[in-house]
Amino acid sequence: MSKGKIAIIGIGEVPTGNYPQRTHWDIIYDTCMEAIRDSGLHKNDIEATAIVEPQAQPQINGELAFGKLPEELGLKGIKDSVLCNAGGASTSSCIRLAEYWITNGMAKAVLVPHVTVHSTIPLEDQINFFAKAGVDLQWEYPYGTTYNIIMGLGANQYMHQSGCTSEEMASVVTALRSWASRDPNSIFYKKDVPSVEKVLASDMLNTPLHKRESNVLGDGGCAMVIVSAEDAKKMKGPAAYKLGESARYFSGTCVLRDMAQVQDGWRVTAKEAMAQAGIKKEDVSLWNVYVAYPLAHPMMAEALEVVPPGQAGKYFLQGRMSFGGDIPWSTIGDAPGRGHTGSGVSSATYVETARQLMGKAGVRQVKDCKYVYQNSNGGSGFNIIASIWGKEI
Repeated sequence: MSKGKIAIIGIGEVPTGNYPQRTHWDIIYDTCMEAIRDSGLHKNDIEATAIVEPQAQPQINGELAFGKLPEELGLKGIKDSVLCNAGGASTSSCIRLAEYWITNGMAKAVLVPHVTVHSTIPLEDQINFFAKAGVDLQWEYPYGTTYNIIMGLGANQYMHQSGCTSEEMASVVTALRSWASRDPNSIFYKKDVPSVEKVLASDMLNTPLHKRESNVLGDGGCAMVIVSAEDAKKMKGPAAYKLGESARYFSGTCVLRDMAQVQDGWRVTAKEAMAQAGIKKEDVSLWNVYVAYPLAHPMMAEALEVVPPGQAGKYFLQGRMSFGGDIPWSTIGDAPGRGHTGSGVSSATYVETARQLMGKAGVRQVKDCKYVYQNSNGGSGFNIIASIWGKEI
């Protein structure tokens, strides 16, 4: 994609939590209309919707796939509507589609929403969906491979290779929750931040991951309004401009994934996105990393060369990535801090990138935030999409 062609000018979000009385459409109405109001546009100025597909929610999935959202919101200017699924990379793909529509003149303003309601999915259905999603059904699923098993294997490998201790790994949760406790949209807002000792005292899920090193499912949603960079500048309001992007594919089967290739992909895509944006690593104000599980954060910090090799665990334990530390990192706390809303965690991270660049992040606001590194990962980590966003072009 070309540098500096689009910008996010409006955002909307609802708090993550378990609210079974709050329907999918309640969330869609609130977030979409908030994003449109925030953009300064009229709802009929929206000419296309690129929707992040809800996971494990067939009814709302079907309604959105068959074009119900523009009708329900009364968007009279709509020319097209699409539902997109690439797991956690769905939001990136929706933004790419918005960029294509805008740069080709098909739409001047595109709405990108996401919604998830886990609390009304029967427990058995939740278990069955997450036991199979992103897992190879021939070579992994029959042997009991689950996300927690996969993440445990990855954590064991990383800890063995880097020397990262259990205390250091647990401190990643503490760091992420320190941001989340100050985020009004987090499931853990105003909740006590667990100490390293408390994380390690929680039940063992599978070695070396404890219960507090996993994620809590939640209901949530958000939306963004995207226009051309030129139109954003004319409107003279706060905006987040897309300046660079790069991507790499790894594999669809987790147990066959080469982690050296993955870490190299993380490193290379960041460099390519920064080169396209015309900035250096030292220019990045915020590393807004989305990887869902805490174990990948130190791996990512080293791959991005934010910390020296083998030192990421120490940086997290020292509080350098925590709220108040000197390296602003994942300021919604990723899925362990926000609550896991399926593919919507990456949507929420993009909204946070825009919020920080717009100067609307409240007590979590990164000082003089000018450039943000933002990534997404598809499915169970089959790819990496790295992007750079700026306060201005």
